[in-house]
Amino acid sequence: PEKTPQENPVFRPDAVEKYQHPTPYGTCPPGGTPTSITTQATEHGPLEIVQVPGRVWLLTEFPQTIRMVPTDGRPHPPDPDTSFNGDSVGRWEGDTLVIDTVAIDTRMRNISVGRTGDANAWLHSEKEHVIERFSRPSKNYLMYQLTVEDPEVLVKPFVSAPHAWTLAQDPNDVWTEYICSANEEPDVYKNLDQKTKEEYEKGGRDAATQSGRQGGRGR
Repeated sequence: PEKTPQENPVFRPDAVEKYQHPTPYGTCPPGGTPTSITTQATEHGPLEIVQVPGRVWLLTEFPQTIRMVPTDGRPHPPDPDTSFNGDSVGRWEGDTLVIDTVAIDTRMRNISVGRTGDANAWLHSEKEHVIERFSRPSKNYLMYQLTVEDPEVLVKPFVSAPHAWTLAQDPNDVWTEYICSANEEPDVYKNLDQKTKEEYEKGGRDAATQSGRQGGRGR
């Protein structure tokens, strides 16, 4: 599929200072919604979708996340508890799986699809509403597109460019185990100087890697 240019999110002027923040360097936030998918897309990592009657499971390698989404027609509960994955319900629009998510923990950061590094991230309000669309235009491709609505933070809904996954050709492919240890091994990070950390937060993981190779969260 051809690539579509992606617009940046448009923030409300009074929300930029409060909400537009990178993920702090070297921390271990959970994947959550939609970041578990968008990070996986940016890192060109694998995604697996398991469908059974009444639900689908979304499995990602980096960060390792499991999301269970009911597809039995149920609505969101009137007052759902907040969580990192949020409260998700799925439905089918023709051949497109649409996942609607609310009640996402406000400690989660959204990361844009295809944007390298956690610097392209922003916090959200309790009013955030995430819509994800999965479609399969052919046997070999799975398409993903994200819409984020948040009237307290964004001037208009953020709509990502479509992202394509290619069908895995090796049935024996094994995923890498990714476990974040919250910097409990200081030897990995002790050689990172402040300049490298600042570059990471300003320009993303690529900038930090060029300045100091010790800090990359490689797979």
